[in-house]
Amino acid sequence: MPRGLVRRPEFPVMEYIWSPWRYKYIASVDEKRACVFCVARDDQGSDRENLVLHRAELNFVILNLFPYTTGHLMIVPYDHSDSLSSINAAVTAEMMELAKVAQKALEAEYRPHGFNIGMNLSRSAGAGVADHIHLHVVPRWVGDANFVSVIGETRVLPEDLVTTFDRLKGHFKI
Repeated sequence: MPRGLVRRPEFPVMEYIWSPWRYKYIASVDEKRACVFCVARDDQGSDRENLVLHRAELNFVILNLFPYTTGHLMIVPYDHSDSLSSINAAVTAEMMELAKVAQKALEAEYRPHGFNIGMNLSRSAGAGVADHIHLHVVPRWVGDANFVSVIGETRVLPEDLVTTFDRLKGHFKI
């Protein structure tokens, strides 16, 4: 404790978890840059590096680079649009079929207790990528929102993304 400071027992000491690798992301949130989904869509030779699990006719399945839980993936239309109401029925139908495949894959590989499946449309609704719609498929376990995530606002993931990719890739041979 620095000289001159007195620790009072009624005030808890602040704990820190350092994650300096996230600074580049946090500092660049408002920068205008290429759509991450369009970059992954167009870079077809690097699916593993881009974490693209499957390419269907109208949508592709990709792991979330900043997952809520292990196995958090997204289904993304090839067409760049920020509005669910502007995409055609064939795209949404395939999106839902891919969500069903994703749910089965995650159940087989990770045995979650439940799922969150949905969209955040616009930045005000929580979309990290607001200009290209995408459907989240998030496996959930009882107790996965513990004190570290609730109080510390920090996610602890037990598996790296490449391992998750390798585990799920084989389930998308459709």
